[in-house]
Amino acid sequence: MDHVPLRISFGAKELFVVCAVLVLSLFAISYAPVGAQGVPSSEICNGKDDDGDGVVDNGVNCDHYLSYLIDKSINPINVVLRDQFLSPTDFTLTLIERLLNPVRKQHAGMIFNPRRPDLHYLAYRVQTQVPFTPRPVFIQNQFEQRTILVTKPRYLLTPTGKKKIGIPDDKLSHLPQKAIAFLVPQIPQNANHYLCYDVEQYDFAKGVLLRDQFQNKQFEVIKARYLCNPVEKRHDGKVYSIVDEKNHLMCYEVIPHNPMNRLVLTHDQFGVKGLKAVRTEELCLPTVKTHLHACTQPDSDGTAVVFDEGTKYQNTEGHFGIMPPTPTSTGLVADGLLMSGPDTVVRRSGTPAGGETYTFDTEMLQLSLSSGRVLNLPVNGQINTQPRAPGDPVQSFDTDMFRLQGQLPPGDPDFDLLRITAGTEFGLPSPGHTTLTRLPDGNWNVDSFFDITYRIDFVGAPGGPFAGQSGSEAGTVRMADQCQEKPEQGE
Repeated sequence: MDHVPLRISFGAKELFVVCAVLVLSLFAISYAPVGAQGVPSSEICNGKDDDGDGVVDNGVNCDHYLSYLIDKSINPINVVLRDQFLSPTDFTLTLIERLLNPVRKQHAGMIFNPRRPDLHYLAYRVQTQVPFTPRPVFIQNQFEQRTILVTKPRYLLTPTGKKKIGIPDDKLSHLPQKAIAFLVPQIPQNANHYLCYDVEQYDFAKGVLLRDQFQNKQFEVIKARYLCNPVEKRHDGKVYSIVDEKNHLMCYEVIPHNPMNRLVLTHDQFGVKGLKAVRTEELCLPTVKTHLHACTQPDSDGTAVVFDEGTKYQNTEGHFGIMPPTPTSTGLVADGLLMSGPDTVVRRSGTPAGGETYTFDTEMLQLSLSSGRVLNLPVNGQINTQPRAPGDPVQSFDTDMFRLQGQLPPGDPDFDLLRITAGTEFGLPSPGHTTLTRLPDGNWNVDSFFDITYRIDFVGAPGGPFAGQSGSEAGTVRMADQCQEKPEQGE
C-alpha cells in the first residue's frame, strides 16, 4: 500500500485542544497501573481495533498455522530451553511429530492471510527429567478469552524452510551436494522458537475455512490441545534468542483429519530432511497470554472478596523511608507487610456491582527495618472499590486505599513515636487496581496492588540510638498481594 504524506494545519483553538489532549494522555500514561499482571492485553489478533488507536491488530502477530502429522524417528538431540515458565532446562528431542504450514484462515466474515508465507515449523517431541508444576494462565485470541490449565511440555517448534519436493531421506542422501544446495529452502530468520505445552483439554465448536499449500477446505475446530510459549534454545554452543516474547500460539484439533501423504523437503537448524505430511491435525492461532498468580479466593455470587483476614500486601517497588541519610549515617528505611493480627476485624459493605467498602481495625503493618529490627504497628483503614460485573470471567477494576493510619505502641526502646499516615482521605493519594480471573475450578485468581503515598513521623526515645532526633518522611511505595507465582525449577 502506498503511503501519502498527511499535512495538517491548526488554528489557535484547535492547537489548544490538541495540546490539552496530549497532556491528558501523558498524565493517564504516567498514572496507569503499570505492572498489573492480571490486566489482559487490550489488542489481540481478531480483525478489530481493540485499543482504539485506529489501527486493526496493531503490534500483534496474526499468522495462523495448520499442522500435519509427521511420524519421523531421529537420533536424539540435546537442547537447553528457557521460557516464561522454565529456567534453563535440559531437554531431549526424540521424534518429529508435526509440520506446521502457514495458513489462510476465514472465520466470522474475516480473512487472515499469512504475513510470512516462508515461515514453517517442525514440532519435535521433547523429554525432560525435570518435573513441571501445572499452572493456570489466561488466554485471548479470536476464538475465546478464558483461563486454561497448562500441564506439561510436549513439543519444540523450530523455524523451518519447506519446499514441496518429493525426495525421501534415503534418496536425498545420495544427491550431489550442488543439487542439494540448489533444492534446499532457506531457514527463515528473525523468528521465534516455541515450547508447546499440553493443556487440560476442553471441547470446542467453531467452523473455519482454511487454505494452505496442500488444501482449501472447511474444517470444524473441536478441542483445545496445546499452548506454545516463545522459548530460548541453546544447542551446540549457540543461543537462539526469543524474537518476540508476546507472540504465543494456541493449537486446537480440527476435523476432518484429511489424509495427505505429501512428501516435502524441510530445512531447520538441525538439518535437511525429506518428510511425509500424513494427515491434518491442528489449527494454531496467534494468542495473547497473561500470567496468573497463585493467589485465589472462593467464588462468592459470581465474584470474589477483595480483602479479608487472609489478605497480605508486601512492598514490591520502593521502601518506606523513616530517616533520611546524613553525612554520618545511612538513614533508616523499611520493608512493609500489611497483614492481619489476632484481633483484626474486617467489615465489608456495599455491593460488587455498585462499589464496595472494606474497613479494617487492628491490622498489623510489619516494618522490617534496615537496622535489623522488626516492628509491628497496629493500623486501621479503609479500602474502596469501583463497581465490577459479577459473573464476568475477568473483572478488572480500580481500588483506593482511602485511609491507613497507625502507630507503634508505647515502650519501644528506639522510638517514643513512630506513626504512619496514608491514603486519599488525608490528601495522600493511594490508588490501586484489582483483577479477578475465574479459574477452571470455579475459584478466582486475585491480582491486586496499591501505590500508597505515606507520611511517617518519628521521635527518638531517650537513651536509644535515635535519642534527640525527630522528623517526618514522605514517599510512595507499591504494595501488592503477597500471593505470587511459585519459583520455577532451578531458581
